[in-house]
Amino acid sequence: MDELLITGIQRFSVHDGPGIRTTVFLKGCTLRCPWCCNPENIRGEPEVYFKEEKCIGCLECVKRCSFLDKPRDIFRFPEHHECAGSCPSAAMGVYGEFTGADDVAEVILRDLDYYSSTGGGVTFSGGEPLLQADGILSVTRRIGEVPAAVETSLFAPGEAVEKLKGEVDLFLVDVKILDDAGCREVTGGDPEVFRRNFERISDGSFTVRFPAVKPYTFNRENIRALIRFLRENMVDHIEVLGIHRLGLEKYRSLNLQMPDFSAPDDAEIKKLKWLLEKESIGMNYLKI
Repeated sequence: MDELLITGIQRFSVHDGPGIRTTVFLKGCTLRCPWCCNPENIRGEPEVYFKEEKCIGCLECVKRCSFLDKPRDIFRFPEHHECAGSCPSAAMGVYGEFTGADDVAEVILRDLDYYSSTGGGVTFSGGEPLLQADGILSVTRRIGEVPAAVETSLFAPGEAVEKLKGEVDLFLVDVKILDDAGCREVTGGDPEVFRRNFERISDGSFTVRFPAVKPYTFNRENIRALIRFLRENMVDHIEVLGIHRLGLEKYRSLNLQMPDFSAPDDAEIKKLKWLLEKESIGMNYLKI
């Protein structure tokens, strides 16, 4: 497949792997994590949005679409992508665009000097990028020696992991909820899929990342399970991801309510670091 469904390409990223990177955000995910900061990347198809705070009341959308009496009516007709286009204030539009691999590669290749001087590269994020493994392959085969990383939960078909194992340089693996029942209930994911896929990549280059979310992942039972998981898999360093609520406006733009969650405070993060260091496991805290 020579195209990908993406919601954006962000240059000069510094939290998506080593060095300065270009991050490609792919649309579509198998999970429904309550703390997701990219709700526009969950559904695996283009979808309309309306950002009421940007609306200038020109009603160009109503003039274009006979189904709309007011801009918010677009939520009743999510398939009307053409009605959401050409909004003069960008209050209405479509999340997700099918983009050719050549076009994605062209953006990535603009920053070769930054990659080489900082040890950076490209990171495919999401959503769950493994769902578009063929598209990722089409891009990596166009960018030569640029290091490529995939930020993944590993809740994806095993064949997708196998396709990318020899093609990408690094898997950034989000380890979320390790209790089977809790994983299914909170995220909707099958923990056995995660375990099988982690085994598939465990002989290669990977970084374990842990989103610190109260009450879902950052609780006594899950932290104990995390430490056991790291010990059993001989992982001696992890990245802990700070959680924020910057995705609130995206939820509103999709007519969704953002679930309640919170981030641990500095003292709690310090205690987590102490617990990990007791097990000879290093930790970086990425607070965005």
